[in-house]
Amino acid sequence: MNIDTQSVDQTVSAMAEVLSEYLHPEEVRLLKRQWQQYSTVSVKMMQQCILDATRRYPELQDHKSKIRKGFWATLQVDGQQTVESDSHNGHNETINAPVPISESVLAFYTVIEALRSQLTAADSRSFFHSMHQTVSQERTFKGHHININQFLEGNRPPVPDNEHLLNNLMQLAYVCLCDITGPVEADEILFQAAQTAKQSYPKAVVEKLF
Repeated sequence: MNIDTQSVDQTVSAMAEVLSEYLHPEEVRLLKRQWQQYSTVSVKMMQQCILDATRRYPELQDHKSKIRKGFWATLQVDGQQTVESDSHNGHNETINAPVPISESVLAFYTVIEALRSQLTAADSRSFFHSMHQTVSQERTFKGHHININQFLEGNRPPVPDNEHLLNNLMQLAYVCLCDITGPVEADEILFQAAQTAKQSYPKAVVEKLF
């Protein structure tokens, strides 16, 4: 889930700001120095940073969910700028894209449905409700009416035919899934969902979602 246009330094500084609410400045500086060794910005990198922080400072465990959402917001800032830039250039896709549906969108549907099939009914409801609420609040998806809850009814809600936005939706799905199952199980669930999608769509198309 790399975001190539966002620098590590920019993201680490933003994540340090999130932690400054919970840690002393020197503690934040130590973590920041450690995180600047990453070569790319990704959700995997963000998840590892959360693990680093909570292992070193156990008192952060009680705030883990808020910290994760704060870190997620730092990954959205650059994405919002990119979408706005695309819009100015006349390349911004809308959710009302004409048929046929692209392979990217179909692969996204397949991954989400495969993800759902691995969750209990209760976890599935919690996951989609959480994702729906977060999507509706994210500026990245402003102008796109995405009813994530339709997945609970076995339907496929309209989503943007835009690789960048689909990637952002998948990142958000991972963050919400971590809140429901924990990062280890979330990794395994998404891996299996991706493998399912690769049986029907080109590997390159599926991997762009992540």
